[in-house]
Amino acid sequence: MLNKLVTGILLLSSSVAGYSQVVFTNINDVWHYADAHNVSIRNAATEVKKGEKTVTQSYLDLLPDVNATGTYTDNLNIQTTFIPAVIFGGPEGVYRPVQFGQKYAYNAGFTAQLDVLNLQSWYNVKIARETEALNRASLANTRRNTWQQLASQYYGYILNRHAVAEALLSTSVADSLLISVTHKFEEGVASQPNVDAANLNCERARHTLITASYQMRTTLNALKSLLGLSATDSLVIKEEFIWRVPTIMLSSPFTEDPSVGLSAHQVSLNHARLRASNVAAYPTISILYSNSTQQFDNTFRPFNNEGPQWFPATYWSLRASWSVFNGGNRWLQSQKNKLALLQSHEDAAQAKRQADINDENLRLNFEKAADLYKNATKIKDLSYQNYQHTSLRHEAGLASLDDRLRAYSDFINYQNQYLNSLSDLLIQTYTVKLRTQNF
Repeated sequence: MLNKLVTGILLLSSSVAGYSQVVFTNINDVWHYADAHNVSIRNAATEVKKGEKTVTQSYLDLLPDVNATGTYTDNLNIQTTFIPAVIFGGPEGVYRPVQFGQKYAYNAGFTAQLDVLNLQSWYNVKIARETEALNRASLANTRRNTWQQLASQYYGYILNRHAVAEALLSTSVADSLLISVTHKFEEGVASQPNVDAANLNCERARHTLITASYQMRTTLNALKSLLGLSATDSLVIKEEFIWRVPTIMLSSPFTEDPSVGLSAHQVSLNHARLRASNVAAYPTISILYSNSTQQFDNTFRPFNNEGPQWFPATYWSLRASWSVFNGGNRWLQSQKNKLALLQSHEDAAQAKRQADINDENLRLNFEKAADLYKNATKIKDLSYQNYQHTSLRHEAGLASLDDRLRAYSDFINYQNQYLNSLSDLLIQTYTVKLRTQNF
C-alpha cells in the first residue's frame, strides 16, 4: 500500500498536466534556461541596458544645445512713462506722459550654445562608462548567485531521488524482516520485543520514505519558482548522478570570481567620481550664438506680408564661468570621494584574498567529500551484504534474531551516512562547476 502511495506521488510530481513541460538533462541546461527566465537575472540585464543608454546620453550632452523660441505678446495696457517736456520744446521742469510700444509684439528666433571646455561633462562620460561596467559585473555576480541557488535545488532533487530509492530498499527489507519475525513469533521462537523492534523498523522506514518523497517534490517546486515556471507546469529532470574522480572534476581552471571583478569596477568608478569632483573648480568656456527677429503692430495680423517690418537681432559671445566659492561643499565632496576610493581599494584587496582562500578550501572540501563518499558507499554496500549474510545464517539457525535485527539497524545507520556523504559531495560538485563558468 505504501509503495503504491509513493509511486503515485512520484508520478504526480513528474507528469502533472500543466501549461507546458520543460525537460533538463544537466545543470547547464538549467542555467541557460534561467538566463532568459529568472527575474533577478533579467532585472540585472535590464540595468546593463540602462547603463548603455546612460553612456549614450552622456556623449550626447557634449553636443551643442539649440533652442528655438516664438513669442506673441498682447499689450492690453501699454505702460506710461514720463519724459522731460523740454525734449518737445516745452518748459523745463515739466514732464509729459508718453507710451512706448505697440499693442502687438511678435518675436521668433533660435540660440545655440556649445561648451568648448567643460571637464565636468567629460568626466560624466567616464563615470557613465564605469557605471555601465559595474552593472555588467553586477550582472555576473547576480548570475553566479542565482546559478548557485538553482544548483542547490537541482542537486537537492537528485539527492532526494536517491534518498527515495534507498528508502524503498530499506522499506522492502524491513517488511520482509517483519514477516520473518512474525512467523518466528507464531512458532514461539521470537519474543514480543523482537516483533516490536521489527514493527518499529518498518514505521521508521515508512517515515523516511514519505519524508524523502515530499522533499523531492518541494525541491522541484523551488526550482520552478527560480525558473519562472508556475506550479502547474511540468518539470522533468533526466540526469542521473554519475561518480567522477576528483582529478577530472578539478581539471578545468577556475575563472575569476565575480565578486573580485565587481570590487575592481567599484574602484574604477570611485576613482572617476574623485576626478570629477576635483575638476569642478575649473572654469567652463562656452560659445553662444543667437539669431532672432521682432515685429510690432497695433493691428492683429500675424503672418501677414503686408504688416510692419521685421527687425532682426543677431549676436555671438564667448563666455567663461566658474564657481569661486560654494561654502566648502565642493571640497567636502572631494574628500568624501577620496575616502570612498580608499575604502573600495581595501575591499577589492580583501575580495581577492578571500577568493583565493575560498578556492583553496573548495579544492580541499571537494577532495574530502569525494573520499568520504567513496568510503561511505563501500560501507553501505558491505553493511547490506552483512545483513543478507546474517539473514541467511539466521534462517539456517547459525545466528540469533537479535543479530539479524542488529545487522538491519547497522545497515540503516550506514545508509544515512551514505546519503549525508552524497549530499556533501553534490554540494561540492556544483560549487566546483560554478567556479569553472564564465558569467
